[in-house]
Amino acid sequence: MPGRAVLERCADCRHRFWNPPPAEERGHRVLRAGVRLRHRLAARALSRHCSGPESWLDVGTGDADFPHTARAYFPYTSFDGLDATPRVLRARAAERVEEAYVGRLTDPHIAARLRARYDVVSLFQHLERLPDPRAGLRAAVSVLRPGGHLLVDVADPRRLFPAHAVGLGAELVAQGCTVLTGDRSHRVVARKEASAP
Repeated sequence: MPGRAVLERCADCRHRFWNPPPAEERGHRVLRAGVRLRHRLAARALSRHCSGPESWLDVGTGDADFPHTARAYFPYTSFDGLDATPRVLRARAAERVEEAYVGRLTDPHIAARLRARYDVVSLFQHLERLPDPRAGLRAAVSVLRPGGHLLVDVADPRRLFPAHAVGLGAELVAQGCTVLTGDRSHRVVARKEASAP
């Protein structure tokens, strides 16, 4: 019967598996492929504005999938990761990031330690999960060096700052940044000006 999964066994290692994989596993692979494509497009977008940063902090990195993908565009960059979960420690053990920080960027001890340390900070679908995205954005700008770049990727930029009807681009300008890409899209690249706090 076509399309029906059959339990098979590998002749070499004797591992048992369903062929074809269950539909939910195929769907998960398609979703992961979409995420990897979005990561590649984001890294490529930043590479147009910033060719060789020395240091990069990925905020909300989880297993560091984004730094792992971005390394293809930035092979000489030192990637660090910050996440509220210990997944970032596994990412460091897997050598996907060099330094791993468990916590939030708005935590005072983390913000003080990382102040003005990075050439690039990426927030890949992270701001919309925060209770106060404005504070998260302010903290991200504070860990950038003057002239550093911020890569913000959000699922729906219109929902990020709805209370004040201010767009992401306007919020970045208020934080002392120059927006280098379209400020109404889901991906924004900005540069921190030397005069920014």
